[in-house]
Amino acid sequence: MQIGRLDKRITIQQRVTTKDTYGQELDSWTDIGTVWANIRYIGGREKLRSGVVDANLNVTIMVRYYEQLMPPKTADAWRIVYTTREGTRYLAVVGARDIDENREYIIFDCTDGSEVQS
Repeated sequence: MQIGRLDKRITIQQRVTTKDTYGQELDSWTDIGTVWANIRYIGGREKLRSGVVDANLNVTIMVRYYEQLMPPKTADAWRIVYTTREGTRYLAVVGARDIDENREYIIFDCTDGSEVQS
């Protein structure tokens, strides 16, 4: 892949759990890194859930290989934040893989839709 195709700036975040002063667990997000990426929307689906249409898009994101980005420990523990002209999108990371085992690029498989929590 040509480096010029990595034309979108994204932030990769990890879910962290902390406790408040009453001992209640709180979920928040911490930044792992901000990198250049190539974003591809590859498909989607809609389903009817409790009378409400639920739509999801499948997204692949390619970034240069960084050891700290490989692999996510659990699927719901990472997300990608991507800001567009329309606003900020939160992409839930489903999986990550080294594209050709050469430690050049990582592909993140993500979902973008109503199931993604911000």
